[in-house]
Amino acid sequence: MFQGQSKTIAKMLAKAFSEHNNISINENSARLINIRTRIEELMWVLNEKNMSSNPLLEVCSINMLGKEKESLTVGQIMEKLKIGELSMNDLPADVVNKIRKAAVQLKRLYQDQL
Repeated sequence: MFQGQSKTIAKMLAKAFSEHNNISINENSARLINIRTRIEELMWVLNEKNMSSNPLLEVCSINMLGKEKESLTVGQIMEKLKIGELSMNDLPADVVNKIRKAAVQLKRLYQDQL
């Protein structure tokens, strides 16, 4: 059930990213994080560790300028990079790798839609 819901929300989130709809991005990201947490808890209980994940939806903790650590999805970080709130130099190396991986995946998805 949760995986079906997360797939639907992920599609809505991808559409919101393409339309640059920040309100929808924030709402769907919060819902997706909540569902993902529940799925991870259930997977842990069931002792299943091989869960496929979408790199765009992976949650990372980063230090925002002048703020405490913030948990954002890779997609949200990419949006902040686009608008200039963050630069790649501000991010830890592991997050940079996740951003690059997600960018390649987005490019592939975009090309598949054409």
